[in-house]
Amino acid sequence: MTTPDANLCKNCNTKLQGDYCHRCGQQDKQYMRSIFAVVGDLFGEIGHWDSRFYRTLRGLFLTPGFLSLEFIRGRHASYVPPLRLYFFISLIAFMVLTWLIDIDINKPSPEELKQAQQTQQDARESLPDELKPFIANERDASEPLHISLEGTDIPLMTPGEELELEAKLKHLAENPSQFAQKLVSMTPQMMLLMLPFWALFLKIIYLFGHRFYLEHLTVALHTHAFMLLTLMLVTIVSKLTGSLASSPVWSWLTVIGNWVENLLLIWLLVYLLLTQKKFYQQRWFLTIIKFFVSGLVYLVLLITSFVIMVIIGILNS
Repeated sequence: MTTPDANLCKNCNTKLQGDYCHRCGQQDKQYMRSIFAVVGDLFGEIGHWDSRFYRTLRGLFLTPGFLSLEFIRGRHASYVPPLRLYFFISLIAFMVLTWLIDIDINKPSPEELKQAQQTQQDARESLPDELKPFIANERDASEPLHISLEGTDIPLMTPGEELELEAKLKHLAENPSQFAQKLVSMTPQMMLLMLPFWALFLKIIYLFGHRFYLEHLTVALHTHAFMLLTLMLVTIVSKLTGSLASSPVWSWLTVIGNWVENLLLIWLLVYLLLTQKKFYQQRWFLTIIKFFVSGLVYLVLLITSFVIMVIIGILNS
C-alpha cells in the first residue's frame, strides 16, 4: 500500500498550498492520534471561542454601533456572528429572568377579602350623597371573575375560536400564576417575531441611506442583544440589593444598587441613540427626530407582537 503524499489533500488529492485545501476546503489535519492531543485541541478551541466571545461582549456593551459596523465591513472572524450572539444572550437572559422574577401570585385569604370589602364599603359611605348614585356597584372580590368577549370582533379569528379564547381566558384568570408564567415563556418568541419588522422599519426610515436590509437586521440583532443583556443586569442588581435591604449592616448597598440600576437604564437610552447616530452617520437633528419616531413605532410593534403572542399562547395552552 502506498503512503499518501504529505503535500496532497487526503480528500481530493489536490496539492496543498496551506492548512486548508483550496479545492474542497478540508483541513490538513491528522484526526487519528493520541487522546491527549485531542483533549489539548478541545481546550484550545474553547479558549479561542471564549476570547472571541468576551471581545464581542466588551464591544457590544461599551461601544455603541461598533459590532454592527465591524460586521458590515467584513471583519467576522474576531467576533461572534450577530444571530448567534442574539440567540445566546436571549437564552441566558430569559433563563435568568425566569429564575429571578417571582411570578407566584397567591389568591387573597378570606380575612384579606373581608378587609378589602370593608374598605370598599367605608369609601362608598364617605362619599357625598349626591355622588353615590353615580358610583356603580363594585363586584364582590370573592366572586369569580367574569370574562366575556360578546360584542368583541377580533380580527382573523372565527366565532368558534373566539369562544375557545374566552373559555381559556376564564381559566387563566382563575390561575394568575399560570398566566404570568405563560407570558414570560412567550417573551423570546415575541422578541424574535418583532425583529424582522423592526429591521424593515429601519430600512424604510433610512430609505435613502443605500443600505441592504441585512445591514438593518444586523443593527436590530445587536441592539436587542444589548437590551436583553442590560435588562438582565438590572434584574440581577435589583434582586441582590433587594435581598440585602432588610439587613441594617448591608442596607447601604441598596443605595449603591439603585444608582447602578438607574445608570444602566440611562446607558440603555444613550446607547441606542449613539448607535443610531454612529451607524447611520446622519446629523444630530435628524438622528434625534428619527430616534423619537423609532421609539413610538417600536412601542407599537412591541404591543402588537405581545397581543399576537398572548392570543396564540392562550389558544395553545
